[in-house]
Parts: sequence; structure tokens; C-alpha cells
Amino acid sequence: MGSNRLLEAQAWLEANQEQMVKDLTELANQNSGSNNVDGLISVANWLEDWCNFHPAKFQRIHLPARRTIGDDGKEHIQETGPALRWEYRPDSRQRVLLAIHYDTVYGLDHSFQTCHRHDSDKLQGPGVADAKGGIIVLRYALKVLMEFSLLHDCGWTVLLNPDEEVGSPSSNSVFSEMARDFDFGLLFEPCLPTGELVSHRKGSGNFSVVVRGRSAHAGRDFSHGRNAVAKLCWLLTQLDELNGQREGITINIGNLRGGGPVNVVPDLAIGRFNVRLVDSEGEKWFEDHLKSLVAEVNRCEGFQCEVHGSISSPAKLITPESQQLMLAIEECGNQLVQPIHWKGTGGVCDGNKLAAAGLPNVDTMGPMGDGLHSPNEWVQVSSLVAKAKLVVELISRFAAGSLGSLERQRFDPES
Repeated sequence: MGSNRLLEAQAWLEANQEQMVKDLTELANQNSGSNNVDGLISVANWLEDWCNFHPAKFQRIHLPARRTIGDDGKEHIQETGPALRWEYRPDSRQRVLLAIHYDTVYGLDHSFQTCHRHDSDKLQGPGVADAKGGIIVLRYALKVLMEFSLLHDCGWTVLLNPDEEVGSPSSNSVFSEMARDFDFGLLFEPCLPTGELVSHRKGSGNFSVVVRGRSAHAGRDFSHGRNAVAKLCWLLTQLDELNGQREGITINIGNLRGGGPVNVVPDLAIGRFNVRLVDSEGEKWFEDHLKSLVAEVNRCEGFQCEVHGSISSPAKLITPESQQLMLAIEECGNQLVQPIHWKGTGGVCDGNKLAAAGLPNVDTMGPMGDGLHSPNEWVQVSSLVAKAKLVVELISRFAAGSLGSLERQRFDPES
């Protein structure tokens, strides 16, 4: 009986492919850039109504504002949208977390705002792959799991967050608190454009360095000045020269602001950079070098240097627990004649944060596409159904007790 219901569920997904595309188009045509608070709230309202995960308990979570360093060297506050959480059978012995972000990199001033259907299997649009297509996969997979009675006693929680594209600074604590409550997690970032799922990821951190010097007339009193731009350029050059000194670490100097009229010695400069790392030893190596460079600037008379930022996404490694989940997904893929292949990447996502908090997860259960973060972003339409079928196969097997290796000893708040 269970196998018949599973086949019926898969057939239902196939029959509803065009409705999935229609829903994705409507969702992607709504701007939810990470800094567009009104847009985030509007899309959150749409998602709350559209997801309709009845009888799951719904919660709208107000998130704290994130703090950023402006081009004036001062701290600024940026509000964000709410996180959306649905919880079904929270007391179940088996529990799965399903999560993905609903923000995109496309702000209100970006030229890329609407979807275009190229052919029967290609939809181009803002966020169609990263990661609004993942929201479609998640919602349709859960819909058939519930409507075709494939969950047995298994419980699940859905979390949609509004700030992943800026590093999830406001929702990070939510992920950390939730991680202990589940057997495993599925995140719905797009898989790689050649179809592989991501096995492991580098860690990442964004940093801002603020150097303050002393203003002076460049002609009449040059020696009295302390050139903040020149000192910052020295520090950033030293950071750039760390590239190649330790395997797996890259430092990208991405932005520099400072100075004004060229007859004035500049007293303020801000530099921004990103670092990618493969392990905690590399994190310490990098942080020690950065601390040393900042201290060297501060030893120079007339200069002050401060650094803001952190390794917000630790490296995501393959663990015995995550390997069990990967093997289970491979087995489900074989059953569906969807061979699963794996590949590591330097990109990061909320899967890094969940892994750091102890939850084994696979974070590329979304559809296949390419051109992410560009006006060429597209999604393969047929992969929406294929990924939903994979999720249904995995969770239904887990709920039926045939994937007991994925169950783990979870934290008991009463102990």
C-alpha cells in the first residue's frame, strides 16, 4: 500500500509541473532583495498564505537588525524581514528540518526583475534557482508527503529566512538553536549546474578594516598628515600576499573607500575583503596574521586601525553522520533512476552554519540551474519535479523506518 501511495505521489508531481512553474514565476517576479525590507515583508506575506502547511503550527519570527560598517567608517543598522517557521509533530521521535532563504541578490534598482520562459525546460528570472526554485521544491514535496499519508509518525519543521545572501547575520542564532532538535537537515539551495550535489564546502568570512589617520594640506603641511589610504593599501597588500602561503585559503580584496580632494591628506579609509578556508587550523592561521597586521598599523604614530567581521560560516566537512545521509540520498536517487554525484565547492550557505551547530545536512536539494547572481540566472524546469520526487523518496523512507541509520540521539531539554 505504501509503495502504491509513493508512486501516486510521484505521478501527481509530474502532472503538476506547469503549476510549479506558474508558482515559481509569481514568486520570482516579486522583489525580495536582501536590503529591500518592504519587499521581504511582502514576499513573507505571500509565502505564509501560499505555503498553507495546515495543520502545522506557524510562527513569524522577528529577527534582530544586522550591523554593518558604512563608508563613513561608522556602524549602521540594517533591518531585515521575518523568518517563517512551520512546525509539524514537534514531539515525534523522528524529525527533519527543511530550510532555505527567500531573499535574493537583486535589489529594487537592479535591471533584472521578471521571469522569461525560454523553452519548455528553461525559465530565466531573478532567484529562480537561488533559491526560490528551492522553495517550490520544498513546498510541493511536503504537500504530497502529507496528502498521500507518507509521513507516518515523522515530524518536520520548515524555516524560510530573509538574509542568507548577506551571510544570515540575523538568522544565524535561529539555526544554531534549532540544529539540536532534528535527525538531519535538508536545505534547498540549487545543485551545481552539471547536476552534482555539494558534499563539502569551504568556510567564509567577510571583514571590514577601518584605518584612521590625520588630515592635512597636501602642499603646505604634508608632513603633519597621516595618510589613511596609503596605510590601508599597505595592510591590504600584505593580506593579498598571504594567498598561496597556505593550501585552501584565498583572500579576495573586494572594495576600497577613502580620500577626497587630492590636495588633502586623507584621514579615513575603509577596505573590505572576503576569506575562504578549509579548516579550523586555517582559520587560526589567518586570524593570527590579520591581528598582527592590525597591531602593526596601530603601532604607527598618528594611526588607528580596527577590524570588523568574523568567520561567519565555518568550513563544512564530510562527517560519518553526513556521509550516512549522502548514502541514503544516493540510494533514493538510484531508486528513481536519478544517479547522484557529489562535488565540493568554495561557496558557502546556511548548511555551513547547521553543520557547525552539529546537524548533518545536505544543502543542495533545490533544482538545477546556472547564472546565479546575474541577469542570466535560469532554472531547469524538469529538475523542480525531479528534486521534489527525491525529497519525497528520502523522507517517506525515513518515516517508514527503512533509514534508521539517519536517526540520532538528540538533545533532551529535560535531562
